[in-house]
Amino acid sequence: MKKLIFICMGLALSAMAMATENDAAQKCPNGPKNNLTEIVLTHISEHGILTEQELADFTAIYRNLNQQKRTINKETRAIKKQLETCTDSKEMVTLMQQVANNDLKRAQLDKEALDQYIEKIDASRLAQVLQCSEKYKNEIFKNMRLKRQEMKQQAQ
Repeated sequence: MKKLIFICMGLALSAMAMATENDAAQKCPNGPKNNLTEIVLTHISEHGILTEQELADFTAIYRNLNQQKRTINKETRAIKKQLETCTDSKEMVTLMQQVANNDLKRAQLDKEALDQYIEKIDASRLAQVLQCSEKYKNEIFKNMRLKRQEMKQQAQ
């Protein structure tokens, strides 16, 4: 267990080092959105945690999961926009329930994907990959927030 913790810490440090070495614009360029799914998959493949077959299996599941979650997130954003302008109490309740149902759908998708991952990938390597992925995405979002804050400060 200690070994896994040290490996995860090492991965986190290497992810942070790579993230700070790379320019933030390279990670989240303007124009057509660079697909976060593909950026994360590239990052995972560069770490070499998974075998080629495991990486292929992980990639297929991960892409499918993120496509489905993207659809749910888009629907949720549209519902929340409706909720902002809604004045009818019954309709508000219905919209809030739809948002909650979408949250449940996302969680169910995560569980189903985890079950699929477990069938194909060794548990210790899967844990490393999922942690690496999450930490890398968090670093990307952190850099995006910092860049937005800098732009707001420069505009003032």
